[in-house]
Amino acid sequence: MRSILEQAILRTLIYFDLASFPLTKEELFSCLWLPPQANQECYLVALSNLVTAGTIAQKFNYYFLSGREEIVEGRRRQLIVTEDKIAIARRAVKKIRSVPFLRAIFVCNTVGSEQSTAESDIDFLIITHPKRIWIVRLLTNLILRFFRLRTYGRKVKNRVCLSFYLDAHHLSLSNYRVAEDDVHLAFWLYQMTPLYDPENIYHKFLQANSWSRKYLPNQEREPQVVSRLAVKDSRLGKIWKKIWEKMWRGTYGDLVEKQSRLTQWMKLKPEIKDKVNKGDRGVVVSEGVIKFHERDTRVLYRAEWIKKIGII
Repeated sequence: MRSILEQAILRTLIYFDLASFPLTKEELFSCLWLPPQANQECYLVALSNLVTAGTIAQKFNYYFLSGREEIVEGRRRQLIVTEDKIAIARRAVKKIRSVPFLRAIFVCNTVGSEQSTAESDIDFLIITHPKRIWIVRLLTNLILRFFRLRTYGRKVKNRVCLSFYLDAHHLSLSNYRVAEDDVHLAFWLYQMTPLYDPENIYHKFLQANSWSRKYLPNQEREPQVVSRLAVKDSRLGKIWKKIWEKMWRGTYGDLVEKQSRLTQWMKLKPEIKDKVNKGDRGVVVSEGVIKFHERDTRVLYRAEWIKKIGII
């Protein structure tokens, strides 16, 4: 009979196997789903037991379910692809970092988690100043469209998808879970690459979503921008930003925000509006939150994961 710790290891590897993504032993420990309290020594013993039993396997310091050795080479290729896409993402960030009321930009989804393919787009989660989210969305879309860096129609590969915005007063995503134990969302929170974050909002973002620590207690990722990837404000950009933020604060700024919202709402596709009105958790337009994930796969991911862990 497997120990509780061994079951936690298998639950975690099964989840990442759905994305054909092997883990190092360090990554696996930090990603353990609902593990018991255990030190590193106990963890390594449990890991070794599963390898000896042939339940899981190891290659090039990566761990995976037995019979899935091919995913190791897949991850090694993804590392190269991710580096290229991060370079494009940094170029895009430099174009929009001076947008008034923009506070942080995180790369998320496949690129943020190093699971992208050559054909993947680059998803941004953008954090804005409170009550100015529609202004930021309007300007960032216009700028990246002008520089041909935004996804448009079938033009997706190596382009930026601007489908998720939060303002700094609405960082918690607890109400948008598809289940109490929304496994996909919980892992997603820690699989981001902050590229522009001068106020260290990523730290506040994780604090606002502390519900995830119930399921991922070993997550101790230091929420800081990786220094070699960090995009900082330019001197002129900071001045430009301050001037417009001063002009658009107060009542006049509220009017600009309202007009920006009305303009963009009118241009949304009818099917998106329908999903918003029906309370779809993948497509959300509410106070401080704009989320347009039309193909939200969380329910399917969770169902498949539960099905597979049911036989361990």
